[in-house]
Amino acid sequence: MKYQFRLASAMFCLLANCVATSRTDFSQIDRSEKSLRLQYAQELETKVLKVGPSQEISIGQFALQSLSNTSPRYFSVSSLSPLKSNDPLEPGVIVLRKVQVDRSLEFEDGTTKFRHATFASIVEFLVISPLGEQQRILGHSEQIISRTIPFSADDKESKDKIATSIQSAIEEGLRQIVSLEDFPSFFKSQNMFQR
Repeated sequence: MKYQFRLASAMFCLLANCVATSRTDFSQIDRSEKSLRLQYAQELETKVLKVGPSQEISIGQFALQSLSNTSPRYFSVSSLSPLKSNDPLEPGVIVLRKVQVDRSLEFEDGTTKFRHATFASIVEFLVISPLGEQQRILGHSEQIISRTIPFSADDKESKDKIATSIQSAIEEGLRQIVSLEDFPSFFKSQNMFQR
């Protein structure tokens, strides 16, 4: 009886270990299949928005920070690296190519009385299919309104509003990418390239 109990216990432990190992293997496979390489145009590292005679906002750095923080919410990222302007575009990669911030000031008709300012951002992604085909994705932010003249002496929020609008544009672009019809096959093909 003791022998049968020990045998049953050993079999149970062995079975439990096999199930745990197979689950770990499947989750690792699943994670690696859904792991993507991201790249960004190297010039984004120094892309700025001039906001005054001697003042600049580093919108490229805002975009890269947003991409780095946001993309893991949509898929697993195996790497994020710069792409030089003369580098070839590799199949199975997503590239953040451009970021742009539009701002405008509105005054009351016929006066110089300030009404409000608006900020809106747009980013451009290139999705390179496994066959090397390129698809251009644009991410837009909603207009963000500020009641303070941007970058004036009493302005403390314009920089944050620009960062927020870029973050919003990045998120919108990533949502479009993951909703592409062929996105699931994009995952699998990139995993093949990684091997």
